[in-house]
Amino acid sequence: MGEWQSVPVNSEVQKPLVTIRVRAIAFNAYFVKVANLEKESRVSIKAKPDSMQLGFRFHDDSNIRDSFTLTKDGGGSNRTGKSRVIQAQNIFKIYPWLNAVTRLDLRSRQFEPKWVGIDSLWVISICPPFEHRVSDRSEIPPDILGVYRYKQGDEIVYIGRGTVKSRARSPERKDWNFETIEYSIIPEEAEQKKWEAFWLDRFVDQKGKLPFYNRISGEKTKMNT
Repeated sequence: MGEWQSVPVNSEVQKPLVTIRVRAIAFNAYFVKVANLEKESRVSIKAKPDSMQLGFRFHDDSNIRDSFTLTKDGGGSNRTGKSRVIQAQNIFKIYPWLNAVTRLDLRSRQFEPKWVGIDSLWVISICPPFEHRVSDRSEIPPDILGVYRYKQGDEIVYIGRGTVKSRARSPERKDWNFETIEYSIIPEEAEQKKWEAFWLDRFVDQKGKLPFYNRISGEKTKMNT
């Protein structure tokens, strides 16, 4: 029949997390512990804009150019002083895709860092945040590939992938009602599939169902098979 087990007060699974805030980047206490950051005071940041990745190299050398001051985090629910934070407004100004992440919900702004030994960096992969926004299909550059979503007001009515402009102009969508198209550029098809699934899953987690036109398209596909 099995044995009784003690239930901890805090049953949340601990994992290292990097959180993108409105003006800062925070490293949770568990990450500080596993990465041995307690005595580090600086962090240098590398970026791969094409793949929306950030890499962090922690150190204690104030002479390294363009490194950021790593301080104890006094914000949020932190009461232990073990998490760390850097002020990152300048980074957000440089990379629009990173700035767009600050407008997402909290869960979508939290990323689990992975150690990449060949580069000696802790790396996070940013979810595509639909940083490009247009209200007219003609404003989309031709042949742009990526993931996209259609919005009616604040409501997301469709999430898709592929050639953003041609898909928006496809005949079956001429009667769809939406006001804006938001997209992120992702050339590789495998990455498009990955992030389309990511955002559809996230939508279902929050709403309990797919976006309206994803449901309609899925129903038509079933009827024709």
